[in-house]
Amino acid sequence: MKKYTAVLMSILLLTFVYSINSEGVFASTPMQEKKDILEDLEQIKNDSEINKKAKKSLEKAIKEIKKSLDPQLWKDESTLNFKDGKKVFDAEEKTVKKLEQIINDKKESEQIKNNIIEILEKLVNIDKALVEIVINDAIDSVADEKSIKKLGKAQKTFEKGNSELDNENFQKAVKHFGDAWNKTQKALKEPHAKKMKLVNEIIVTTLEQNDDLNDIFIKIENPGKSNKPIKVDIKIRDNCVNGITHDDATMKIAFSEEIFLPAFLTDEVFEITNKWFKKNDDNKQIDPFTDFTTFFEIPETGDDMIQKNPGDKKGSFEYNSVGISEIDGQTGWEGSFEFKGNPGEYQMNFWLQEIFPQSQGDDCNLVPVISIGTIIIGP
Repeated sequence: MKKYTAVLMSILLLTFVYSINSEGVFASTPMQEKKDILEDLEQIKNDSEINKKAKKSLEKAIKEIKKSLDPQLWKDESTLNFKDGKKVFDAEEKTVKKLEQIINDKKESEQIKNNIIEILEKLVNIDKALVEIVINDAIDSVADEKSIKKLGKAQKTFEKGNSELDNENFQKAVKHFGDAWNKTQKALKEPHAKKMKLVNEIIVTTLEQNDDLNDIFIKIENPGKSNKPIKVDIKIRDNCVNGITHDDATMKIAFSEEIFLPAFLTDEVFEITNKWFKKNDDNKQIDPFTDFTTFFEIPETGDDMIQKNPGDKKGSFEYNSVGISEIDGQTGWEGSFEFKGNPGEYQMNFWLQEIFPQSQGDDCNLVPVISIGTIIIGP
């Protein structure tokens, strides 16, 4: 069975009373936001108070927005098709130009102008977000010197767009965002860029923290080869797993088909292991938990990923009493594992030992579950 890439999609932190899910910038999707803007412009166009000249400008602006919404230019409702995405920014420049003509029309009412300014701000902010997404993705994908330099130029151009947007110079902002898109595309076309392995790093700061320190660091490495498993490195503050010894600390793992809820634990078989489990565990695997009681209790099934060997006291994870740089110098546990699974979309769920810690006495464990969306792409 072939397994290819693991891509980090989202993080979900759950408590027994509420949840936080980092989905993105918009209440809906960028495409839907643009469709909503289109409806707003149609309403303004049909306003009986608008003058004829402004109405013609609106009609042309609406035509250009419709061009930018061509499904062939979009990978999905949140991401542009990288090959043809520049056409969206080309259409947007023409849209902004026509809308700014209305703002500069001395005969048009202030109310109409204010409405147009609000729409321009929304529209250009969508463009900004679309470029920011592709630049962030590119940062994870390029590693050769030539590509990095080109990506640096794209970032500088993107910042120019930000400055123009802050000053409400909408035409210049869109132009810079379109140029940043082009430069990012060139950076990704470098021959060595596609050969580099993808490394996704996330840093999680748990809820209700007052010290602004990162408590959990996770890195997902994908070699991009079908015959190699996906590797996950974890560095976690000792309080999050409620202990500084192997006897105290506990962390378990499971996979679910949707955002973590007890009923959605998947029956899919995942091969999860590391060097310690290969040597010391009966089945050489990290068994995921399969049961759920309450948010107040750690599941009884599944292997503790931090456990020790009764003989030499060495464990699957190592305790760092000096301080871990990735979690802002705090003491804690460091470890890694690797996994394989059938193609599909899953949530990789880490269950921490206690909601309210007993041995350490502060607030890290207000977050008992870290849920990371993971895609395994097959043939």
